[in-house]
Amino acid sequence: MINNSLGLITLAAVLLAQDAYADQTMTTHQLEALVTGNTLYVEIPEGAPGVPDGGTAPIYYAEDGSAAAQLPGGPKLVGTWSFEADRYCIDWDNGPKNSCTQLVRGSDGYRVMDTKLGQPRGLVTRIVVGNPENL
Repeated sequence: MINNSLGLITLAAVLLAQDAYADQTMTTHQLEALVTGNTLYVEIPEGAPGVPDGGTAPIYYAEDGSAAAQLPGGPKLVGTWSFEADRYCIDWDNGPKNSCTQLVRGSDGYRVMDTKLGQPRGLVTRIVVGNPENL
């Protein structure tokens, strides 16, 4: 009976943990912790605007509000970023203006969602402190 009870407790803990990872849009406070001063590596799917072959784009969000991204096989983008109601927005100097994004945590990681279109832009594959790519 004790082993059976322990198994049920373990199963309950696993199920609760799965619920904790149900799709959740990150709040502004959570975004601040995830993004500020860090480089997010975003896996962009094939056919995405500006990245027809897909690939990984490192995007650095400096603490001073500047941003830089290296598109796979494409140009380096530079601009400024800020938070707005559970999303962050970037005005690229040499790209789209007011490009706003939400991060949605799911079982597959953090999905990068276009807030205007409600469509995924990619998947964050890792987050690294600082600017290791010297963007």
